[in-house]
Amino acid sequence: MNPPSSPPRNPPRAESPPQYEKRRQHVRTPLRMSAEIHVGDESFTATTRDLSEGGCGLEFQRPVAEGVELTVGLFLVIDDVEDERVPPLWVKARVVWSAEMDAGKTVAGVRFEVITEQQKAWVRQVLGHLAT
Repeated sequence: MNPPSSPPRNPPRAESPPQYEKRRQHVRTPLRMSAEIHVGDESFTATTRDLSEGGCGLEFQRPVAEGVELTVGLFLVIDDVEDERVPPLWVKARVVWSAEMDAGKTVAGVRFEVITEQQKAWVRQVLGHLAT
């Protein structure tokens, strides 16, 4: 007798896969920010889903494979206008997980590979700004 067939696999969810939630060292705060992504000679825009001192979740309109190294530029936006009082953060990162969603959208979790204390202070300042 054959075992029952497994149910069809659900499409990827827009949330981080649970195995990454367990391994995170930093709590991610839900946050929508503008982002500029550089991969090799390519540049494209993205939007953050969340942010922590260790990485962020991103949404963009093109596929990006797991393991890819990229440079992320994060821009604080208030009421749809970039806040010029807070300079952007530029940091090297690596794609830890990636999933294609509907309409060609990709969501991904990136880990900051090289982040200085000054860059961590930028993240804390932005997250602190949200709490006020």
